[in-house]
This record gives sequence, structure tokens and C-alpha cells, in this order.
Amino acid sequence: MGGSIARNLIDSPCSDSVVGSYDVVQSLVEELHQYARKAGKNKSDRPPGGVASAVEGADCVLVVLSTEAQCGQLCFGTGSNISLISSMRPGSCVMVCSTVSSEWSRRAAKKFEGAGIHFVDCPVSGGPMRAREGKLTVMASGDIDSVEFAMPVLSAMGMVHEISGGAGSASTVKVIHQLLAGVNLCASAEALTLATKAGIDPKQMYEVVNNAAGASFMFADRGKRMIEDESPKTRMQLSTFVNDLNAVGIVARDLDCPLPLASAALQQFVVGEAMGLGRKDDSQIVKVYESLTKVAAVKMEAQLLLEKKHIYDATM
Repeated sequence: MGGSIARNLIDSPCSDSVVGSYDVVQSLVEELHQYARKAGKNKSDRPPGGVASAVEGADCVLVVLSTEAQCGQLCFGTGSNISLISSMRPGSCVMVCSTVSSEWSRRAAKKFEGAGIHFVDCPVSGGPMRAREGKLTVMASGDIDSVEFAMPVLSAMGMVHEISGGAGSASTVKVIHQLLAGVNLCASAEALTLATKAGIDPKQMYEVVNNAAGASFMFADRGKRMIEDESPKTRMQLSTFVNDLNAVGIVARDLDCPLPLASAALQQFVVGEAMGLGRKDDSQIVKVYESLTKVAAVKMEAQLLLEKKHIYDATM
């Protein structure tokens, strides 16, 4: 997701120049440096060698990481580690696009405010393809000045929903959104596996649902990958939902709000991680169901026809 957001912002008129893009994967750092160079927006002839050089002199820094712990390490560091709060100048802005708890966002806002740095809590949804096109759904909260300062960048990323209540409110909205996304994803895998077990062509099942009341974005998007590819390219890691649904659980416990469906979905993603699927595309949650039912939603037509014949013969 981060690489797609970076490319979109490099292309956008909202950025006059790019100080740097940094990641633990060095090949991505080099790739984004070359992309900015071709766009004529590089401020340096060399890719950044670390966090400090990546953010030096920047007006806005976007943080797009997988976990809250990673965000905390980058923003505030420990020991001798370089952090954003120690590297950025007063008057600049940190924008956290990751899914984190509302409490973490509120604490981060206070720390950055103490250093004279704007902070915007701005989780996003939509996936890498929409990120590349600048069509994400952006949930943004923070103090009025910080959100206003960041708005040109936020708007370049997609449709912005300003959430009232200060930093942390957007994270709450995103966490609740992830409840729906995670449950929908598991339900999609469950339905396609059941169809396959019943001898129904999963591709036909997919087409029927997408033109009926049971349709959803997650079913249309992830379901397609479940039935068309044994090992699709990873667009969003399955482990992301372990992090996100854990965050859902924390919010629910704090509010004494039972969430049985979200809890059940979380356990399916935990099983997926235990099966070694954590770094696979999140659509591969279907393999958890396949392991239980001993059928695969990805099938060749000839195999489906043969299975249907066997079912028919068995009932004669």
C-alpha cells in the first residue's frame, strides 16, 4: 500500500519535491527514488540511507506501516534509534495512515504537539490499486490546524472524511470498518468453500452473488482472487487482519461491547497465520476453510464436471 500511495503523491501536483521514501526493503527505496527522479521531483541525487535523511526538511511525512508497534518505533524510537519526533522540524506534519488504536493516536498527537509538529490521524482503505489511482477512502482527524495543513496531501490520496473529536476518532472509525471488512472476507471464503463442497461451480456462485443481495466489495474483490488463482500476488497481507481485528477487540472490551462475529473471524485469521499464510494475500483465508473441508475453491472446469458426474452417479 505504501509504495502505491508514494507513487500517486509523486505524480500529484500537491508535491513540489520529494525528500525521500524509506522502507526496510532497500529495493523499494531505490525504486521510489528513481520514480521521483523521472518525475523531476528529487531533492537528492541519492536515495535516503535512513529515516533522518528521508524526512530532512519535509513538510509532510506519511507513515504507512503494518502494526501499531512499528508506528511507535518509527515515530518515537527507543534508545539510540532515530525517530520522526527527533528528526522533523517544528511546523512540519506527521500523517499516520496505518490502523492503530485511538488511544495510541491521542498519545502520539500530544507528543508531537509538544515538539511543535502537526499530527493527523488518517487511516485509509481501498487497497493498492485505488491507492495508486488516488481513490482511497481517507478518514482524517486531529486539531483543526493540523488537518487543514495536511489537506492538500489528504485530498490527493482520495475521498477525505473529516471525523470530529480530535486525533483518535479516525482510528476508531477505521477499526470499526475493519470489523466489517474482516467478517465479510471470512464469509466470502466460507460461502465459496460451501458451494464447492456442494458441487456448485464456485465461479458460477461468484457470478450469482455479485448480481444479488449478498454482494459486497470484499466478496467481489477478494472472492475473485480466491477462485481464479492458487497463489495470487500479495496486495494486502493476511496478517494485517490479525492486527486489525485485535484492535477491534480492544475497543470492544473497553466499551463492554460483545462482538461474537468479529471474534470468530479473528480466530480464522490466527489459524491462517499458524498455517504459514501470514504474508500471503488476505484472500488466501480461503485456504483455512479448504483445509477443513478438503475441497479447493480454485478448480479447473474439467475437474468440476467430473466431480458433478460422480455426485450424479452416486444418487442414481
